[in-house]
Amino acid sequence: MQHLDPQKLIEASPLFRNLQPYESERILACLRPVSVERGSAILERGVWHGQLYIIASGRVSVLLGEERGLIPGKESLAVAQLGAGECFGEMSLLTGEPPSATVRAEQDTSLWALPQVDFLALLSDCPTLTQNINAVLSLRLARTNQHILLRHSAERVLLAIVDSPGASPSRTLAPHIASALAERSRKRILLVEMCGMDMAAGQHFAVHAGQARPSLLECARDHSLLHAHRAPTTAADGRHFAALSALASTPQSLDDAEENLPALLSQLANLAALYDYVLLAITERTPGALLRGVAEQCSSAALLISAGMEEEGRRIASAIEQVQGAAPSIFVAHMAGRPTVGEQDRAAARLGLDVTRLLPADDALLAACWEQRQPLSEVRPEAELARGVDFVARHIAHQTVGIAFGGGGARGFAHLGVLEQLVAHHVPIDYIAACSSGIITPGMYLLGKSFAESEEIFLQIQRNIVRWRIPRTSIFSNAGLKRMLRELCGETRFEDLTTPFAMVAIDLSSRSGVTLDRGLLWQAGLASVALPGIFPPVLVGNHILMDAGMHDPVPIRLVRKMGAHILIASELGGQEPPALTSATPWLAELEQQNQKHSRFSPSQRSPTITDLLTRTYDLAMATIGMHSIREADVVIRPKLHRVSLRQFSEGRKFVKAGREAVEEMLPELRKRLPWVE
Repeated sequence: MQHLDPQKLIEASPLFRNLQPYESERILACLRPVSVERGSAILERGVWHGQLYIIASGRVSVLLGEERGLIPGKESLAVAQLGAGECFGEMSLLTGEPPSATVRAEQDTSLWALPQVDFLALLSDCPTLTQNINAVLSLRLARTNQHILLRHSAERVLLAIVDSPGASPSRTLAPHIASALAERSRKRILLVEMCGMDMAAGQHFAVHAGQARPSLLECARDHSLLHAHRAPTTAADGRHFAALSALASTPQSLDDAEENLPALLSQLANLAALYDYVLLAITERTPGALLRGVAEQCSSAALLISAGMEEEGRRIASAIEQVQGAAPSIFVAHMAGRPTVGEQDRAAARLGLDVTRLLPADDALLAACWEQRQPLSEVRPEAELARGVDFVARHIAHQTVGIAFGGGGARGFAHLGVLEQLVAHHVPIDYIAACSSGIITPGMYLLGKSFAESEEIFLQIQRNIVRWRIPRTSIFSNAGLKRMLRELCGETRFEDLTTPFAMVAIDLSSRSGVTLDRGLLWQAGLASVALPGIFPPVLVGNHILMDAGMHDPVPIRLVRKMGAHILIASELGGQEPPALTSATPWLAELEQQNQKHSRFSPSQRSPTITDLLTRTYDLAMATIGMHSIREADVVIRPKLHRVSLRQFSEGRKFVKAGREAVEEMLPELRKRLPWVE
């Protein structure tokens, strides 16, 4: 240890700053040299050591938690990296308690040790040392509190991408997802690709000033570089973009990544203070230790598995679940053909895992984006792939949207105005559930019908529903409605749609609600509109299916179950449940009328059986619907009046009411979807 110069060490250390000459002499006489090999624990949490240490050369990490818990066992947090001139262990000497943290040598380290007896004696004899120790402890406490708080300041998301070996860098979707997340959330986003800058696809899309930020390893070695991460993520025109970074700046420095993992994870905590979302992109080539360490720092994970890479995808999914304790959200990317619900079912069967959504293949579009150095949302936002990437970003930001359309007979016209206006304001339609006449508007929309065509289809319904029959199970036949639905839907199945769609019905045989989201659309639709007593039930084997209006008239819980984060209800009841009132005044009034017009009082005309059934049905829906929509984030309730089941011709006026209801709720929609115009 003779090569160490304790005098220079004292001059460099904050602990011994501005000492008087006699104080320096006293301290130098008490120091004892110590050498520690890389990886060794200098202090151990809960174990009394009785010495203060001053680092002469090398670097150490201060760990909260078990020293051996960082990789791959229990969780441990590196709250500080200390280098030459810094000290540790002083708090334990002052309190007489064992240390509350573990200190581990990250390199071969040389130290000077000061035993507790000498330390306490020096505090009484050296007033400058006492002042310095108070300043150092205050700074240390502030730093530790900052690191603990920073773990919760940003949402860190593991973005795992499993692609074919040798795939073109233009195929990677990570930069496009980060860009879409910035646009949709309007928050500060950082994409960190766990590779060298030369291999990071995001660097190719860094077109804004300051968009490319220092690497994680650079920040770990020079904390001053964190200042660059404070730069804005908003362009001059107000558009939001994602900041882009990588694990290391050069391929050579990648070799140090695993060795410096504690320091890297510590820097993630620092970066979390500067952003709202940090996306940590890994691939199947990421070393296992690095994957586990990064996954431990993330609150959630999204796994993009390219078609044909199912086996490798299952392995990565299993590794992530073991670390995080929860399965990642899985997206199958670069799929040939349309991303239909049926294809998603088949992809899930091949993987043996739940699949959240499919992303179609479009290498030509991705190549165009690479050439133009622009994200999908700017090159072709209407493309199927762009919409898929947008969904992934909104899934990460908890902004996927589910809409529940309630029943209401001819008032279902209002849903046309609701859906038309939501689309006009760029509200995404990710999941749809519907009941009774609420199925018509979304069904026609998903089949590609225009809103004008859908309005004409509504008008056709009256000609097909009023078909009297001798009552046995219902007063109307459903033959005309069945023929109409079959003509509209053909043999289209739920599985042929690209948007998850579900209808609800009730099964009288089991007395339970039923979700219809697979099979023929027309058959499910016929069951969902089978009002009790008005239309006959639909028989499916031993099951008796009917309209679910008196069970779940606005199926908002169903769209949550389907996966939506933001729940919108389009509700047509338009009235509160009936209050309990006294009939005494009515009876008194009737008695007075009878006395006054005893001989000539006209008899009150009784409503028809259809009016009786539909009015009773409306009252039941109003009561149950109030409970059904409680979970909705936004309730769109057009101002409507009651109209007979058979008066669909009057329903056209309700379309405008639907549009107006959406306009009234725009402030609520913008709170959750900030890009809504």
